[in-house]
Amino acid sequence: MHEWGITQELIEEIKRQADRNNIKTVTKVEIALGKDSNLTEQDLKMCFEALTNNDGILKDCKLQIKKISGWGIIINRIEGESI
Repeated sequence: MHEWGITQELIEEIKRQADRNNIKTVTKVEIALGKDSNLTEQDLKMCFEALTNNDGILKDCKLQIKKISGWGIIINRIEGESI
């Protein structure tokens, strides 16, 4: 399941960006998902929820996905509580 590995990389990048912006708890992440990425919104959300279920900084994070043309995954916005 390649969705799992891709989601793990996405989560690591979210954490790096949160750290750079002094966010201690991420409450919402908005991403753009390429239609040609071979990932479905459902699979990505399922993996995200499973991987963040017990993660302190992302435990209650909501993932919003917007489909775009292309292959990539782009983090458009990270919301949360600052340190």
